[in-house]
Amino acid sequence: MYDITYPLFPIASALGFVLVLIPLPWHLEAWNSGTCYYMIWVALACLNQFINSVVWANDAINRAQIWCDICETFRASTLMNRG
Repeated sequence: MYDITYPLFPIASALGFVLVLIPLPWHLEAWNSGTCYYMIWVALACLNQFINSVVWANDAINRAQIWCDICETFRASTLMNRG
């Protein structure tokens, strides 16, 4: 089944990945380690969602089983660590 809103989610995920990393140099300069770790964590979560939304765009065929296992573990830990 083709989703007409398909390009919206990958674009939003890629945009979120880029926008989260923009203030990272400022926080690194100020030695704000907690915010730096959180920004990197959110950026990796957005990158994960971007890659998964492109790889599994119109189907659920498991093309990369190890990648799927890694992403699911990362996704579960991301959902558990919400503040």
